[in-house]
Amino acid sequence: MNNKIKYLTRSIRMLVYGMSVVSVSAMAQQAQESTNQETAEESVEVIEVTSSRRVQTIQDVPASVFAADPDDFLERGMTSLADMVETAPGFSFQSFTGQQGRGSIAARGVSQQNDTAVTAIYVDDVPLTSNSSFAAGGRLYFDGLLGDVQRVELIKGPQGTLFGATAMAGAVRYISNVPELFDSRGKFTADVSHTENGDINQVYRGFYSFPIVEGKVGLTLSGFTMDHGGYVDQVNPATGNVVRENANESDAHGYSADLYINATEDLDIRIKAMEQESSFGLSSAVRIASLDKEEAYGELKSDNAFGEDNLTHTLLSASFSYTLDGAVVDFTSSKAKYDSFNGQDVVNLYGPLIEMLGGFDSGSVEEAPLTRAVESDKTVHELRITSTTEGDWEWLGGLFYTDESTNNAQRLVGLPQDFLALDAGFPSEYEELAAFGNLTYYVTPDFDLTAGARFSQTEQSLTFTTDGPLAGGASVQQLETADESVTTYLFAARYRPSADTSWYARVASGYRPASSNLPVFDPFTNEQLSQPIVEQDDLWSYEVGIKGSLLDDRFNYESALYYIDWDNFQTVVTFFGVTTGGNAKSGITSKGWEGSFDYQLTNNFGFRGSAAFSDSTLNEDEPLLFGEAGAQVIRVPEWTYNAAAFYDYQLNSNVAGWVTLSARFKDEMSTAYDNGDPSNTSVNLKSEEYTTVNFTTGLEWQNWTASFYVNNLFDNDAYTYFNANAVPGTSIVDITGIPLEPRKVGVSVSYAF
Repeated sequence: MNNKIKYLTRSIRMLVYGMSVVSVSAMAQQAQESTNQETAEESVEVIEVTSSRRVQTIQDVPASVFAADPDDFLERGMTSLADMVETAPGFSFQSFTGQQGRGSIAARGVSQQNDTAVTAIYVDDVPLTSNSSFAAGGRLYFDGLLGDVQRVELIKGPQGTLFGATAMAGAVRYISNVPELFDSRGKFTADVSHTENGDINQVYRGFYSFPIVEGKVGLTLSGFTMDHGGYVDQVNPATGNVVRENANESDAHGYSADLYINATEDLDIRIKAMEQESSFGLSSAVRIASLDKEEAYGELKSDNAFGEDNLTHTLLSASFSYTLDGAVVDFTSSKAKYDSFNGQDVVNLYGPLIEMLGGFDSGSVEEAPLTRAVESDKTVHELRITSTTEGDWEWLGGLFYTDESTNNAQRLVGLPQDFLALDAGFPSEYEELAAFGNLTYYVTPDFDLTAGARFSQTEQSLTFTTDGPLAGGASVQQLETADESVTTYLFAARYRPSADTSWYARVASGYRPASSNLPVFDPFTNEQLSQPIVEQDDLWSYEVGIKGSLLDDRFNYESALYYIDWDNFQTVVTFFGVTTGGNAKSGITSKGWEGSFDYQLTNNFGFRGSAAFSDSTLNEDEPLLFGEAGAQVIRVPEWTYNAAAFYDYQLNSNVAGWVTLSARFKDEMSTAYDNGDPSNTSVNLKSEEYTTVNFTTGLEWQNWTASFYVNNLFDNDAYTYFNANAVPGTSIVDITGIPLEPRKVGVSVSYAF
């Protein structure tokens, strides 16, 4: 009977993959209690998410939420959050290095325009995303798919009321498993794969959850290590000869400890510690010869200098949950840090200049390490009270406080002379105090209305420190402090004409906080050209959607239409070739549609698919961005598709198996704005549209699971992003491209106990 239960729960998990997450343990319990049920459709699936900060079935959430089980991705060799983001309809991921933990997450045409993130990332109730524009928060993210994660929720935004600043596009939440208080559980997974024209990749992960004091105290320990073998070769730019094969190899490792204390019948305490680090020496960027997108040295070849790039995330949090009569009080206190360091030798570029500045002999500067260290240290306290009694009213209220210190330090030195050419730092302080709340009224049991608001007071200060001849000597400037008050709103209506159908309408707003700004001056008049303050930007979203099921729950579907008005958006502006922060004078309009379905054609065979369309454009001419009215917003694909067919089977009473064939399409994207201005060095070389096909087959028997997978089955090649810049005074365009990862073939084996 145990194998039948395992087969049953896997069938249902595969059925809802791509739209929702299933409580497998609840399904197993139901199957065990109802032994006369022999098919998956005879069971009632339990699909729960907490995107609204209370437990709800995914169909009852008046918003578009994608939730998935990480194991479904890990069994197919997909170990990065980026893989999951690209599967979620309406979401998009863009990597600028091709490496894990580096890139930006966008949704519904709201893409990354500067370094203040548009998508918030949470671990449970702890926000990890930086609120500062000086800590690369829009290009660095926590990639935690390899931890002890129950599910990942991708909530399409804006989510300003419940998740605050930087949740304009939406929010990503890792929901971790609760440590065991009674029976222990554990799992160990080994994954070995090979990348076409590359090297061997290895992933090992495991966790063990067990009671320390039965019924009272439980602990989960987890860890992982990953070694990605690489597939881009480094070449000598003078000769084109390969000097280092598979030079974009990378590694990552992490661990966590999660302590759960059931102190009393009404009080739960949870303490969590986590650290995760990833590093590489060369990005995956390939040198491109010209605007016709031909490679300079051949396929998957880079002439970039080999260096060092490290990213470390640490988290320490404590949460308390106390049950009152009619409400639950939750308090979370956390400290989240990340440190990023990258450096490479740029002697070929800056060596002659350093020799001239220092009066050194030609050729005497042998090394010129250019380093950049970025760090964020964020403390957060949140108090939340949520109603629990049934009736006509539901409510939620809370207080939020965060204090974040960041620094961005850049340094260029000539060696062996130890000559300081440049030292620049941008330490900043960010503080936010907010109050928020939601109120839901059930007009009837099947029709309800929700209103919510969040009032926030934000303040950011910035110091600009410089030294060295390239910075004009030593100086310390205390720049103007940004101090703003902002209110975001949520209005939603939900109607359930039947138990199988839910309609909703949603109006919501979001924002990013105002920030101090680095000054840029006119070299001829010494007039300051840049804004002293980058103002907060505001976004309103209008959405209608439907969720439901047909054919005795064998056909599940979801569809939504949206219209987004993004005003005064924060971006990067350029003066005389120098970039700094700014606001566009007008805004962006994004209109789109998303839809997804799952169809269980038979007990063993089914289909699933999704599609998303986004029309995101500039409202007016933006001279500072070199953009024209109607131009496609950068890093936003117009169309994306996902489709899959899956077949589950039972070999015998002990062994169950499955086969899945899936495909993913992503449209081309603009990479820069272009209005023909000759002073614009950025070139809009659009990324290439591409389709990838993945195949997976596997078996489950007793406590073992084994899968064989092939990702990018037909080894399609494409460039997912281009960085193209014209060299002033020449006809040369400096171009690099991020390639699609070649075919990867692997085996994953897990043992659960």
